[in-house]
Amino acid sequence: MAEDERVLSDEQMKQRAAEGYFVRDMENDRVYCPMGEILRKKCNRKNGEVRYANKRVCKVCEQKDICTRSPWKEIDFPEGAAEVRNKNWLRAMKMESMQI
Repeated sequence: MAEDERVLSDEQMKQRAAEGYFVRDMENDRVYCPMGEILRKKCNRKNGEVRYANKRVCKVCEQKDICTRSPWKEIDFPEGAAEVRNKNWLRAMKMESMQI
């Protein structure tokens, strides 16, 4: 098995997500958000991407304003992609580290 095809444990996926990524657990067809919550598959898009969301957890998330301006986050994964950067989250973390 190639290095980029290795299977990460739930804890490893959550750790990577906490770094500002949406991490897809392809085996269980779910995504971990940066807050460690699970997003479920919402639909397959016409362009082949898979959309994940979890309206319930996003509505009460303490960090939603960092993640999205929408009422909840919907994230699209290209086929085969294991993670997607949360640009807003990474930008907020960079700004926070500059203020320290």
